[in-house]
Amino acid sequence: MPLLPRTIAATALLAVIATAQADLPSAGASFAMRLQNSANSTNRGSGDLLFWGLFNPEAPPSEAGATVWSFAAQCPLGISCAASVSGAGWVRQRILARDFSTQPLQYYGARAYDPNLTGAWNIWLSTDSSFASGTRTIVAAPPVGAVAAMPFVQSMSLQSAGLTPTVSWTLPASATSIDQVQVRVFDNSHQIPSISMTPTSPGSTQQSDVIYTQTVASGQSLTLPAGLLQYGTSYSLAISLDHLRGDHSVQSRSQSFFDYTPIDPASLVGAPTNIALPTLSPVANVVGAEQGPVYQFHVDSVSADAVTFIDPAIASGFDYRTGIGDPNFKSVQIASQVGDGLYEVYLWDGSAWTLAQAGLAAGAGFDFVAAGHAGGVDRFQIRGIEPSAELSAFDPTAFVTGLTFTGTGSFTGTMQAIVAVPEPATLALWLAGFGLLGLARRKALRS
Repeated sequence: MPLLPRTIAATALLAVIATAQADLPSAGASFAMRLQNSANSTNRGSGDLLFWGLFNPEAPPSEAGATVWSFAAQCPLGISCAASVSGAGWVRQRILARDFSTQPLQYYGARAYDPNLTGAWNIWLSTDSSFASGTRTIVAAPPVGAVAAMPFVQSMSLQSAGLTPTVSWTLPASATSIDQVQVRVFDNSHQIPSISMTPTSPGSTQQSDVIYTQTVASGQSLTLPAGLLQYGTSYSLAISLDHLRGDHSVQSRSQSFFDYTPIDPASLVGAPTNIALPTLSPVANVVGAEQGPVYQFHVDSVSADAVTFIDPAIASGFDYRTGIGDPNFKSVQIASQVGDGLYEVYLWDGSAWTLAQAGLAAGAGFDFVAAGHAGGVDRFQIRGIEPSAELSAFDPTAFVTGLTFTGTGSFTGTMQAIVAVPEPATLALWLAGFGLLGLARRKALRS
């Protein structure tokens, strides 16, 4: 039967619409979440964030290979915005592109968490840098909504310092359900570009490449596969705790970052084999000499036959403090040489830090009790580490300092890097069967 004129017209109209849609940029799945990152060395923002974007944007077939420009816009909750996103009320955010080795091309935006910006971000895509009408596709990311921030893992440990460590973690108490746990490995020696795709806000940065992602279906540990890591390479490990929507997309996530450089076990002489890393919570820098972030430890027990190793950031020194109810520090011994291998011990006199000993050599110790503090001390500082030595907070394998306590109990103390310029810092805990509390650091890998 021949087509009627009206049927022919309708068919032609559908063909025109299909052609027009084919001439617009396209993209894969979109995402949006509340994201809480701990301090890290992968060059990702830390703190409480809004994070959204989409995967695999593509130019239309007629412009294959063309640049797909992008920006995001949202009208804040409770605000009456102009009809145009360039008008009053709208919040615009630039979009960046990154292409990890193990993930699809990602366009993303991020900013500090704001409850008024938890609606849907509209992500504009166009091969025209002016986003002219008829050239653009607008993708609405899912709204984040009134979801709580996910807490960080309470603690994390590594079994062995070799190429196939088993990563274990302790989940925190959380009012928001933890529906999924993922482990990611970042290669800090391989940086990939993160490039702005917003013409009015150019720029770029470098971030550590993601080389491994694994969802943990059950349990609280994962053994990294053989062939993934190499000796002497700096990696970051991240434990992600996810709260999912009904469609199984991530609505809220925390990422607890810890750095790790595999060491040939044959090179470890008497070193501990279990590494327990405490939660890293981003905190504001403080004024004065101590400008590194403070980190809280969660060590259930310390005693004369237990060793704990901790590690903060690139610094010229470190500040140690016990927690409430912890036994005091009895002594400190610096076991490794960094820079000129000479250090300074400072004690708190109630109003200021005073020099207790200068020129403390690597391998030597300082006894607080023998120096006249019969009950030990609840705080002290090690200074005199040359900035050129570039000690890093993120790797607990190269520089060891030992501490003893005046008694048994728990250690819930803190440690803060003393730095000239604020930099991210983390702490790492190592547990083994010796009688000291030790500090491990390494030379920094600069991004």
